[in-house]
Amino acid sequence: MLVLVLEDDGDVAACVVLALKSLGHTAVHARSVKEAIDRIKREPSIDAAMLDVDLGRETGANVAILLTERRIPYLVASAYAGDEIPAAMRGGPQLRKPYLLNDLEKALEGCLAI
Repeated sequence: MLVLVLEDDGDVAACVVLALKSLGHTAVHARSVKEAIDRIKREPSIDAAMLDVDLGRETGANVAILLTERRIPYLVASAYAGDEIPAAMRGGPQLRKPYLLNDLEKALEGCLAI
């Protein structure tokens, strides 16, 4: 499965990409909302996404909206919880940072089950 990882921290993204690979998936990394939206539009083979909330001056909310429109499941992976997460990003699985590989696997399975 091809997973888009929206994460502005390069070290965190590298770890997530490796974790997804260890679970048998392929991952593509986007550092910004613009890069994520461009990838979604260019790569119709994206099966799911992991979205960070806080991307500096922006949030992953616009990416969540586009993913919902395209019926691509996603999960939110963030240190934020509850009301701190933008409304457009709620409703799906949430993975609270820091998390373990088993937590990532379960959240991804939950994401795909929606």
